[in-house]
Amino acid sequence: MAKELIITMAAANRAGILAAVTKAMSELGGDLREASQTVVRGFFTMIFSAEFPDTMDLSVVRDHLQDACRPFGIDLAIRDASVQLTAHNAAHAGTRSFRLRIGGRNQPGALRRLSQMMSMKGIDITGMHAVRTEEGQAFEMVLKLAVPQDSTVENLLKELESAGQEFEITADLREFGE
Repeated sequence: MAKELIITMAAANRAGILAAVTKAMSELGGDLREASQTVVRGFFTMIFSAEFPDTMDLSVVRDHLQDACRPFGIDLAIRDASVQLTAHNAAHAGTRSFRLRIGGRNQPGALRRLSQMMSMKGIDITGMHAVRTEEGQAFEMVLKLAVPQDSTVENLLKELESAGQEFEITADLREFGE
């Protein structure tokens, strides 16, 4: 049986970070399960799930990865995934996955208003990418959502557009697989 760990990293971006970390994981017999990585304004962030041999002590994994990260100035955090997986699976039971594309006038408070409305409906934002235009007048955002089974696409779109009216929000919502 393998031990699953959640590993997060953040640092100023530069070439070779992923190569160094995956080499260190491989040396420990680690197997990457899932990863998300992005660079925002020159800063690299990554979160991934990896399995390591059950006999591998967490302190060995942490020390070895920290040694690999040190030349890059990476902030590293490691968590045992088993602690959260049960709660995550229970929270997402009875949900459907959607992709939401939103655009509108860039103004402070837009994301707060939309995320607050979704939270009140029991919608979990499980992924997000947002940018504003070079001129700073508009924004575009793509979100991955876990939506309760009893929510309808039509009602959700109406509520998003109503909540975002002040920001001239336009929204497109599609279930994954469409």
